[in-house]
Amino acid sequence: MSGALLPGSVAGRFHLPPGVTYLKSHSVGCQPRAAEALLRDKLLMPWAETGEAWPHWLEAIDEWRAALAGLLGVEPRDLCPATNVSAGLSRYLSALGAATPRRTILLAPSAFPTIGYVVGGLAAEGWSARYLPADADVRDPASWAAALDDEVALVIAMHVSSNSGALADLAGIAAAAHAAGARCIADSAQAVGVVPVTPALWGVDALLGTSVKWLCGGPGAAWLWVAPHDRTALDPAERGWWSHENPFEMNIADFRYAPDARRWWGGTPDVAPFILSAAGIAEIAALGVEHIRAHNLALQTMLRDTLEAQTPHWRWPDGAIGGTLCIDTGADQPRVAAALDAQAIKADFRGSVMRLSFHAYSGVADVERTVAALK
Repeated sequence: MSGALLPGSVAGRFHLPPGVTYLKSHSVGCQPRAAEALLRDKLLMPWAETGEAWPHWLEAIDEWRAALAGLLGVEPRDLCPATNVSAGLSRYLSALGAATPRRTILLAPSAFPTIGYVVGGLAAEGWSARYLPADADVRDPASWAAALDDEVALVIAMHVSSNSGALADLAGIAAAAHAAGARCIADSAQAVGVVPVTPALWGVDALLGTSVKWLCGGPGAAWLWVAPHDRTALDPAERGWWSHENPFEMNIADFRYAPDARRWWGGTPDVAPFILSAAGIAEIAALGVEHIRAHNLALQTMLRDTLEAQTPHWRWPDGAIGGTLCIDTGADQPRVAAALDAQAIKADFRGSVMRLSFHAYSGVADVERTVAALK
């Protein structure tokens, strides 16, 4: 097992909160030490030195697209920056009305709530949400296939579910959607950076993600990836001057969609979040997602091997999970929360479910402290 662990020196590449054991990478993720200098060099210095810094800023966003594309195994031109997952999903859904007569969107009740909120907002336009049964296994393509029919236009699947850590078979889910004549979009927010994310290999039609959490990039830098077969087939109704083929043409009477994923971009883009995000992506790429995943699983196994047998009244996850251990502590939740607080261990809860995340900067000592607090 020790061979799966990353060296302890990795932690020195990140700002770790002093005096605490940080196990909340599923929430924010620790800031790379390179982020501050990168923000200064790519955003502030060009602005200070030129006043008109857009060429430098757009170059920085192009560098971000290229770096993220390398991590995901896709083409940069098929990635569109977005402020957050909700914005990316809204723009994608705005194109579906003209692309299909179907008006049902299938998702799981365990999807991150913002997904349901966005879908629910389309009711006035004739769309409806259909949810899997509450007890369905969201990992299993058969659960999705059973809920599909000729009314479903789109399946929205979480790569990793935030409340349970369940790791879905996205290739199988996408295949089931396509067999029923529907598209499939995946949300990788809880996966990217700790679990390999390969949308082109899965065969999904689109991917949502964000640099907060495991990519350690901070908020404001999300994305929408659209598969090449839909590169010019979908025209978003929600658009802005940066969706234009030539944003600087400035002819209000002549809009032409950009020929790549920029068509989903909308109005004037943010810049700083994508520069900060690039710092996180660089660290993750340098370490290698496959090595981070092995490290994460090794630490999960250490904790489970020591603690699970001592807590038979807790419900531990089974089956494939992502980077977060989601453990239902039941009636023990108040005691467990107090014990974590007393030892300055930063985890969190969804109801009685404790969520613990081990990232590349976590180590054996973090496992030992957590076990000692929870015995």
